[in-house]
Amino acid sequence: MTAPRTGSRRLARIIAASVALSAVALPVMPAAALAAPAGTAAAAAPAQETQPPGDSGGSGDTGGSDTPPDNGGDDGGSGGDGNSGGSNGGGASNPEPTRRPAPQSPRPDPEAEARKKAEEQAAKDEAKRQREAEKAAEQAAKAAREAAEDRAEAARKAAREAAERAEQAAKARESWDSRGRPHQMITVREDRVEVVDEGRLETLVPRRGGTMSLQALDDMVPRDWLTMDGGSATLSATLVLTPGTAMEIGPDVQTLRLTGGPEIPDASAIYTGGGRLNLQGVTISSIDPATQQPLPFEAVGRPFIEVTGGGELNATDTTITDMGTPEHGEESAEPGLGFNPGSTGSLVRTTLQRNNVGVELSESRNVKIDGLTVSESEGEGLVLNGDQGTTLAGIRAEGNGGNGVYVSGESNAPITGISTAGNGLYGVVVTGRPGAQVTGITTEGDQAGGLRLNQAVDVTVSDFTANDQPIGVFTHVGSTGIVLDGLKMTGGRRGVVVEKSTTNLDLRNSTIEGSRVSAVNIGGKDIRVNGVQLADARAAVRLERGSGHIDLTGVTIDGGRDGIVASAGAEEVVINELTANHVQEDAIRTESPGMQINGGTITGGTTGIDVAAAATISAITINGSSEGIHSRSPELVRAENIAIDAIDLGLNVGLGSPFVLANSSVHALEAFRGSFQQEGVNNFSLPPLNLLGAIGVPLILLAIVLEQVHSFRQRKVGGNKRRVPPAIPVGAG
Repeated sequence: MTAPRTGSRRLARIIAASVALSAVALPVMPAAALAAPAGTAAAAAPAQETQPPGDSGGSGDTGGSDTPPDNGGDDGGSGGDGNSGGSNGGGASNPEPTRRPAPQSPRPDPEAEARKKAEEQAAKDEAKRQREAEKAAEQAAKAAREAAEDRAEAARKAAREAAERAEQAAKARESWDSRGRPHQMITVREDRVEVVDEGRLETLVPRRGGTMSLQALDDMVPRDWLTMDGGSATLSATLVLTPGTAMEIGPDVQTLRLTGGPEIPDASAIYTGGGRLNLQGVTISSIDPATQQPLPFEAVGRPFIEVTGGGELNATDTTITDMGTPEHGEESAEPGLGFNPGSTGSLVRTTLQRNNVGVELSESRNVKIDGLTVSESEGEGLVLNGDQGTTLAGIRAEGNGGNGVYVSGESNAPITGISTAGNGLYGVVVTGRPGAQVTGITTEGDQAGGLRLNQAVDVTVSDFTANDQPIGVFTHVGSTGIVLDGLKMTGGRRGVVVEKSTTNLDLRNSTIEGSRVSAVNIGGKDIRVNGVQLADARAAVRLERGSGHIDLTGVTIDGGRDGIVASAGAEEVVINELTANHVQEDAIRTESPGMQINGGTITGGTTGIDVAAAATISAITINGSSEGIHSRSPELVRAENIAIDAIDLGLNVGLGSPFVLANSSVHALEAFRGSFQQEGVNNFSLPPLNLLGAIGVPLILLAIVLEQVHSFRQRKVGGNKRRVPPAIPVGAG
């Protein structure tokens, strides 16, 4: 019984394994097999699983077992219906298991396959066409967007360009308006040249950076605006530089003519703007296109050169002539060359001639001037107005219609290195410049004077020379704190004139010779004159009415007509240590009340001191004057510790003139005349022997000569016999 059950179990395991294999194989079966008719699968299943009824065959061990072969059964198994087999005859054989047939694939359908492939290809083609269509649509949309963007950008660019052009046109118009509205104007910018005609921006010519020249500019502007002829050029348009630009004129161009006319817009001016202009070895002048001659002074359309704020002009070996405009209407005059506020540059060995005003520096910065000549200007030669950091050397102003050099405005720049000659007004004028230092100035033959100080405060003048000037130095209009030191003046009418509004002035260590009217003329107050030498003047010092607090110390007067002359209106005058040598008339003549004369020496002259007002005279020596002191004052005059050695009259006191003489000596042929009061010990006598000798020896010699002549004549006519006097009558006693 054991063998049949064992065989059944083995068969069951084989069937289970087959089913498992079929289950594993099902997922990889073709789709056609899965789609086979259900009946086919059902029919196949019974064929595999149907067994004959009855028990199974013998239970003998099946062959092929893993266990070792056993012996066959003792007998054959009892079978059922005849289907049961006998028992195994022996244990060595393994029965073949029942195998499950392999799944059957459906038979292929070529047409279906072809249709399927065609459908798949069509689907692929359609998908491709859709993708291409989508791509094309996307590209078209992108192109449309790009085109729209390009159009928008072009529109924006056009708008920007239009706005930029409008802005450029507006700037050009503004520049044109601010520059007198010239008929034609050229503006040089860093990247272009603008051509403006009657205020309209006509063309823009691109240019590379770098320094512009007239030759390069000639290729960028209308032909008749700039003409070149070898080393000469004619510019018929206003030229404007802008910040960042530079232009050079010369030395290849030796002559530049700027056109002008009777009206302001006719002027072909040059503006540096914020750019830099270099002039080298060139002569620049105006020209009238109608006459081909320089424009006259009165032409308001004369060209000029203006260095604008932020701009720079450097001129070397350059001449600028017949330029600048006069005042007209509300328009101020324009100089031939002007440096405006904030501009800078240099002028070296440069000449300006026949301009309305030569050169003007107005609040400029650090301009260097070395070797400048300004001549024959209609007005001023050189104007310095609030300039800062200017250095001056070798300035010559000659023959200008106004002042040679006119200085005004606050500045710390020294005024030096200037010589003037033959100007219509003063050589140099300094007005409204506090603390100015004026030094190294030489003036000669200017029609009004050498130096005028107007509203000058704390100004120092030193090393100043004036030759043959109507006035050497003139101070007025509230000038104060003035120091005049080391002046040298020769000839002329007046040396130093201190007008009545001037206060607190020191004149010292100076020499003034040959003044035809007065060497020093004082009308102001708080004036001090110290260590000054005055020679050959009609009046060495004149103290005018209204002057006061005058201190004259250590003054030396040589020759001339009068020494110190004080008017009745001069007050509080003190004269210390005066030296007067051979003044023709009076060494001191005073009508100033309360004058004090202390110390000093007076030699020669007609009268030592002529006093007509109250005065105090002390410790002074008068030698060799015809008259020592002449007092005609209605008020008291006191003389103390004086020594008079006069020739004719020592002390002459007029009628009704109170006079006190104390502790003094008076020597003269006539020691005194008139009445006076004496104090202390006074000495009156004839002149000293040396003075008598000086007078008597010539008289004695003359007497001897006359006696000899008389004796000779007597001998010649026989007059050598002695006459006997007549007899005295008897009884005549």
